[in-house]
Amino acid sequence: MFSRACALLAAAGLAALTVAQSASAAITLTNGQSVLLSTILAEPDRGVIISDKLFTFQSWTSSQFNPSNVFISGFIANNPLDGIGFDITGGFGDVSPGDSIISEFNLRYTVEVLPAFLAQGFRIKDVGLTFNGNATSAGSYSRVDETIFDALAPSGTNLLGQLSAFSIPGQPDQLQDFRDFSPRQFVKLEVNKDVKFFANGQGGTATASFVRQSFSQVIPAPSAAALIGLGGLFVVRRRR
Repeated sequence: MFSRACALLAAAGLAALTVAQSASAAITLTNGQSVLLSTILAEPDRGVIISDKLFTFQSWTSSQFNPSNVFISGFIANNPLDGIGFDITGGFGDVSPGDSIISEFNLRYTVEVLPAFLAQGFRIKDVGLTFNGNATSAGSYSRVDETIFDALAPSGTNLLGQLSAFSIPGQPDQLQDFRDFSPRQFVKLEVNKDVKFFANGQGGTATASFVRQSFSQVIPAPSAAALIGLGGLFVVRRRR
């Protein structure tokens, strides 16, 4: 048992080294570690590595929210098999309550399994969305709507589905959404995420401080412990 555990940890260390070598230009984040979105967008490849995945931030569009005030934070679930992704954090909301203008941002990005893990059989199997939006007064809302595509499929055949989370006065809050693609599995996905805030009237509010995206994966059974060990290695290495 001991030798098997050592072998798994050794494999995890080798995978970590391979990841670092294959994507050295990308920013690496551990669980809870943050970087300004403007820093990511200033990098030539706009890439962020979180555990076994590479996130490439293709575009950020907003008239109200400057990327220099927005953070991207790594998210790794207690069991990494249950979700790896990131939080978009900042002081979001309707910047001019009572007018007719919607405060909005749009983020397009891709997520893909890194080559070292792809070779071990890692594949994306689902996507989860969570945010802490809140809105008050009839006609107000805070909402996230996103569309998921298979980035490797031909255009026109690559739509996988849509997710929505929202707070709308007079309706039950839906602050989470989830899509399980099983038995289908994916190497690379593209996400188009649109986040809107509208406060109706001077007394209305529409806010949120984070939007979380996570992806679970399936891997061959012998590699499960290696992934968990790898997550620990990243944390230990960062703290030294």
